Amino acid sequence: MATDQISFYDESLKKQIEGSFISDGKSIHVSSAYGVKSVTYGDLGACIDHNSQVLLVQKLLSGLARDPGSGKFKDLQQQTGDQQPHGIGSTSAWGGGNGPGANP
Repeated sequence: MATDQISFYDESLKKQIEGSFISDGKSIHVSSAYGVKSVTYGDLGACIDHNSQVLLVQKLLSGLARDPGSGKFKDLQQQTGDQQPHGIGSTSAWGGGNGPGANP
């Protein structure tokens, strides 16, 4: 099972989102700087095509970016004692600033 990387611009959030995902045939596992989330395919069946997987992952990553507490990151954060995931709240070129040089 290979991990696929994904990067896209979320129009509603006005930011670039990056993450990765892997499928084990029963579930899809998504991870990003905002947390991790796993969902079963349910009624979709395990044989959905790659494009459908990418669309599902984009929706999950956008949800994690909107509400980082919705993923498992909050639990991991308490275990490690970190206050904030790396990159959130930063003014890097990947999305926190609105000044010159920021992504559109």
